[in-house]
Amino acid sequence: MTAIRLLLTLLLACPVALWAQEGDSVEVRVFGAEGVDEATALWVDAMGCVLAGETTSDITMAPGQAAWTSGGPVGRKGFLAVMDTALDHQWSYAFAGDVEAPVGAPSAVSVNAVTRTADSTAWVLYDAPRTGQWRGHLLGIHPDDGPVAEFDLGAAGSTTTCALTPAGGSSFIVVGNHWPNAAPSNLPAGIMLGLWPGDALTAPGWAPLADAQGMEAIAADWWNDTLYIAAHRPDHPDAPAAVLMVTADNGNPFWVGTAPIADPALTLTGITAGPLGVAWSGTLTATDGTLNATYGKLSAAPDALDPAVWSHEWIVVTQSDQDRPGRAILWTGTILQCAGRTTTAGAGGAGAMVQRRFGETGAWFGVHTFGGEADEDVRALGLDDNGRVYVAGSSNSWTGLTANNGSADAVLFRSTTTELIPGLPYAAAAPLLTVDQTFVGIHDMNGQVQQQRREVICIPSGASMPVQPGDQWVLFDAAGRSVARGEGRGPVPHFSGWLRLERVNREAASSWIWVLQ
Repeated sequence: MTAIRLLLTLLLACPVALWAQEGDSVEVRVFGAEGVDEATALWVDAMGCVLAGETTSDITMAPGQAAWTSGGPVGRKGFLAVMDTALDHQWSYAFAGDVEAPVGAPSAVSVNAVTRTADSTAWVLYDAPRTGQWRGHLLGIHPDDGPVAEFDLGAAGSTTTCALTPAGGSSFIVVGNHWPNAAPSNLPAGIMLGLWPGDALTAPGWAPLADAQGMEAIAADWWNDTLYIAAHRPDHPDAPAAVLMVTADNGNPFWVGTAPIADPALTLTGITAGPLGVAWSGTLTATDGTLNATYGKLSAAPDALDPAVWSHEWIVVTQSDQDRPGRAILWTGTILQCAGRTTTAGAGGAGAMVQRRFGETGAWFGVHTFGGEADEDVRALGLDDNGRVYVAGSSNSWTGLTANNGSADAVLFRSTTTELIPGLPYAAAAPLLTVDQTFVGIHDMNGQVQQQRREVICIPSGASMPVQPGDQWVLFDAAGRSVARGEGRGPVPHFSGWLRLERVNREAASSWIWVLQ
């Protein structure tokens, strides 16, 4: 994959104060353009945070590919946005589902996880189609070097991914699923796992988890040499949701325990593991058809009569006469931050709800709803070394800071405290970048140009061909088809859009031209 470094000066917008506030408050950062933008993954470390997500906005990506068309590739694309500890923009990167696709081809992508290694490389785990099959991909982007590696996570049939979790030292575990070729293929073929050492030289391992055929991994987390997988099991209709416990035996993953959840109406959405235990989030479909956020915590030990089966210390349901689907969950000390979406609280519209529950009992300590006058959703939670809580998702309450067209933007909320008391005011809201800079490839840390944009000729139809007298030439369309050929500086054929110009019998004589009608 090749990156475009555009000749743009990095303009960091000054925060716009909504309310002057001393003490605890919530900071807001929005990142978006003219399309629908959503943060779907979040990573927080000592250097700041990394947002990853999806956008239907215009992007610019690779030379000679869809990025060079007016507006870039159509459809859903991916992005990374990197901030420092002050939530100021450092660099960002946008990419299509397949940079090898012809110009004008639609893009499809599902961004599932993001992390950052010690050398400042941000790694995004995403799914996108390749040659007609969905595949998992692990893409590494460095702020100075651009794309450093991309690993394909494939198998016979389709593959999808769901988690990239630290596993001690510099290593990570990639978790995903294998889907069969044969139709109907709505049932998974099994769970896939891979150990990755966290560098650009070594591809992740990628193999089926033994005895997990027919199961689908939804989310995963690692703690104390055990991988905990929130899974869906279609072959267990009475308890399709379960947590699987996986350890390593001579370097090979080995499934050692299961914590089933005996409710066929529950689907899992997230999981968190730490020194105080393992907890999960999910959505329960009530008898009236509404969606209720549900959270639970595993017992500290397995069943005394069956060591392979674990029960639950508590399961709580957030009941409402309106939809409140569950989203992410995160340990913060002894408290579980339990995220969901609500339409019954907040300033207006749907809000990003975060409940605070005591980890030992599940007792409710309060709730804070992040958002403004319009709609929000939450997809990921984070915590930094100062105890500040990060909430990532989407919002159309601050679109006046971006394209001002009402479409959702990626959003990051950060509280100045772990205590998410009701009514925390918003101290500042600001866009990370201006709209025209948002999805344009690599911005480096200093805003300096590192690679000039390749020269492209814009020429009206009917004008003279940009070749030397006597040159033989061929024009190809975006799909690689020959559409015209000739000799010398005759008129440009009556086409419009991007064409590739090849000069016969001349080395390094390929270029792209933009033809205007």
